[in-house]
Amino acid sequence: MPLIEKQDKTLRISGAMTLENVAALLDESANAFTSRDMEIDLSGVSEVDSTAVSLLFEWQRQAHDEKTKLTFTHLPPNLVRIATLYGVLELIPQP
Repeated sequence: MPLIEKQDKTLRISGAMTLENVAALLDESANAFTSRDMEIDLSGVSEVDSTAVSLLFEWQRQAHDEKTKLTFTHLPPNLVRIATLYGVLELIPQP
């Protein structure tokens, strides 16, 4: 089961980011963008599929709506490969 731990301006994601649990991740992240600058740390992600890319874009949309600057850190290699395949890696803000 996915897990989101919030620490200050960082959301740490653990577990899988797949079709089976994207709704749970969205629920857990509801109202999470409370700071002007936030980071989503993906170092604890164990598995991804193409829905993970969609989830990152949804989080970006939510952050934009809250006027929050969002960056993603520690993208898993499989997520980088999927985003590169789709030609959207440059649209994912990284430090």
